[in-house]
Amino acid sequence: MKRKLKYFILISFAVFLEYFRYYLFININLQVNFLENLINGLSTFNYTDSNLLYLIKNLDLRSLNICKWGLSLLFAFLYFGIGFLFSKWFFSPKNHIFFIKLFSLGGLIVMFSSFLIYVVGKSLTLENQINFYNVSIELSHFVQSSIYPISFLLVFFANNRTKISA
Repeated sequence: MKRKLKYFILISFAVFLEYFRYYLFININLQVNFLENLINGLSTFNYTDSNLLYLIKNLDLRSLNICKWGLSLLFAFLYFGIGFLFSKWFFSPKNHIFFIKLFSLGGLIVMFSSFLIYVVGKSLTLENQINFYNVSIELSHFVQSSIYPISFLLVFFANNRTKISA
């Protein structure tokens, strides 16, 4: 029962983080959009949630972008930690170490691919730059969500089950 409670708490924390991350980034992006419209001299309304606006209202565009990068790294680290804990609790020590190597390498490959696609896109036409940027963002969102540890855990678990039953 204690083991199931640990899993439940960890999964609940992952779900909470998913919604919290979404809330933060949507509202920071709304503030960025508001500030960009003000800079461009457009009549605009700020749709940022008042709770978060209280914390970020004095930040400029550069600071908001730095904040978004920092939050991206924080959430990627948190989801890595969730995968690490779940693996440590669920797998044998030998499988845990093997999983962590694959999990880390997989996350780094996805992040590097995201960065590479972004850099390559910068050298293309504006329309293609936007397309490459969108692909890059979606790849980086992968490691900033619960999909990252869940997909690796499921594939690793299924692969080990197949080996055991064969």
